Amino acid sequence: MERKPQKRVVQDIVTSSKRVIRRVPARRPREEEYVEEEVSEVEETRGNYREEAKEYEREDRGEEHVPLRRMRSIPVPPHARHIPKKPRRRFPTILTTFLVVFVGIAVIAVALSLLYSKAAVTITPKSAQFDVSGTITAKKAGESSFGYEVVTVSTTSVQNVPAADGPLIETKAKGTATLYNEQPTAQKIVAGTRLANADGLIYRTTATVTIPPMKADRTPGSISVGIIADQIGASYNMGTIGEDFTIVAYKGTPKYTTVYADVKTPVTGGSSGNKKTVSPDVQKATVQALKDALKAKLIAAAQQKVPKDSILYDTAYVIDYEVSEPVAKDALTADISVKGTLNGAYFKSHDLLKAVAGKELDKFSAPTYRIEGVEDLKFTLINAKDFSPKRGTPLIFSLKGPIRLVGTFSESALKNELKGTYLKDSNTIFARYPSISNAYALITPFWMRYFPNSADKIVVEIKD
Repeated sequence: MERKPQKRVVQDIVTSSKRVIRRVPARRPREEEYVEEEVSEVEETRGNYREEAKEYEREDRGEEHVPLRRMRSIPVPPHARHIPKKPRRRFPTILTTFLVVFVGIAVIAVALSLLYSKAAVTITPKSAQFDVSGTITAKKAGESSFGYEVVTVSTTSVQNVPAADGPLIETKAKGTATLYNEQPTAQKIVAGTRLANADGLIYRTTATVTIPPMKADRTPGSISVGIIADQIGASYNMGTIGEDFTIVAYKGTPKYTTVYADVKTPVTGGSSGNKKTVSPDVQKATVQALKDALKAKLIAAAQQKVPKDSILYDTAYVIDYEVSEPVAKDALTADISVKGTLNGAYFKSHDLLKAVAGKELDKFSAPTYRIEGVEDLKFTLINAKDFSPKRGTPLIFSLKGPIRLVGTFSESALKNELKGTYLKDSNTIFARYPSISNAYALITPFWMRYFPNSADKIVVEIKD
């Protein structure tokens, strides 16, 4: 009887819940051991699947059925199990980083603030303006409560002009010298005393004078005297002021180095030869041009000698001119020289205004101040014909015009008081200066609330 083929039955392979190997606690294998165990288990599983496939082939061929071998369950290694990781809490780390960065920035900002901080202080000083008008009589300083000081300057200008030969002229050079005495007793110098310069040229004194003795502060006694060249000729002319003279009679004695002289004014006029004649029109025009040029030079020189707190008004001076005879320069020309001497009267600005507007000054609240506009006041010399600063005659004049008083204070003292002070306390400091009307301070960077500790970093600007 023919055997019917059996139906192919496919059964699910169910792994046993029972473990073949005892649960023995052991040390946790290393990762390499887990990998080797996984590989061996996978190979064993693959072998089981191959045996099962062979059994099915045998059944298809009608061979005897061989029950399949139960497959061993493969435990999953602990490290291969998917265990969801808990997310790390990063908030504390971010907060710490933020705090560190913030503190670092704050430290840098404070350091830069201290290094580059500065302050600008704008000051509006107290001021007042009023008109001056009055007539004043001033005497030479020392003779009354209000007086004038004298400034003296001198210079010479020379112009070369065409000239023709005239009569023979032989003249000696003349000038002025200053005699000095370093002896403890006065020294008498008689007229005709010989003085010698560095070139050996001899000049004689024109008058008898007595040189005062040396002063207690070791300043030599001095006196001026006229001198004249010992011989005729232009070689004795000297234009250099201050050239030294020795007294010939004292040579070989101690007085030779302690009693001496120097040139006070140029020594001129020495000539020997035909006098040069110059056209009267040319000479007149040349002299006037020289006087005009000298006036400007003399006024400028006098202004330079006047102290800063004083003022020399235009017309408050007298200029004396000395015109020399034409001196031959060569065969066809001659030199015309004009010497100008200015004696001016100048005043101390505060004393001048005190005399003109004392009551107005007393009303001004600032204890210290500067005066603006004094040099622009209209000055009129009333006794121009009689006034002579050289002789010390009284000066009568009038002043008219506006002036302005502006309070002053010590900027260095203010800076030293402000440095390191809190901004809110600066008004107390400003209030201690009666010359200040208003003050405003600006400190940079803007978050700084106190002035720099260095006065050099505080800038004071005066706002009129």
